[in-house]
Amino acid sequence: MKFAKKILIGACLSLGALSTTASAAFFNPTTGHWYDYVSGGPSGDWGVAEANAVSLGGHLVTINDAAEQSWLLSNFGPTELLWIGFTDAAVEGSFVWTSGEAVTYTNWNGGEPNDFGGEDYTVMNWGGGGAWNDYCPGPTTSCGVARGIAEWADGLVPEPGTMALLGIGLAGLGFKRRK
Repeated sequence: MKFAKKILIGACLSLGALSTTASAAFFNPTTGHWYDYVSGGPSGDWGVAEANAVSLGGHLVTINDAAEQSWLLSNFGPTELLWIGFTDAAVEGSFVWTSGEAVTYTNWNGGEPNDFGGEDYTVMNWGGGGAWNDYCPGPTTSCGVARGIAEWADGLVPEPGTMALLGIGLAGLGFKRRK
């Protein structure tokens, strides 16, 4: 019985962590998508940030127009370098979104992209204000960018209240089994 109780407590704590993560995400009513920071791991790798975004059910952010770019700046700030899902790793000079969406908008900083040193992965806020730069030569190369912005479709994030009710239900089930 003690083992079952530990599993129940662990499950409730895990659900609470999901709830906290979900409530920290930003919702853009214009796109109908959720956005949140994702870690690039200890080295700040683009590939790790993309993998973390995929684990949320999306990809690193796809920026489709100036309005979305402006919304991102107002919610994530204009100064921290952040990975986005724009890359030319497959074909040099041919940038694509990891989401597979069409390229309809770019916001390159002056003189970018320039492939300096073999750069294939894109950051926003180069020079501040949201401008983009092709930045890192490899998906697992430490380039000093700690995190990126994940984007995923509406409906994939559970409401915090739903997670709380689920946790209460599991706790109730655990107490019922004790009798």
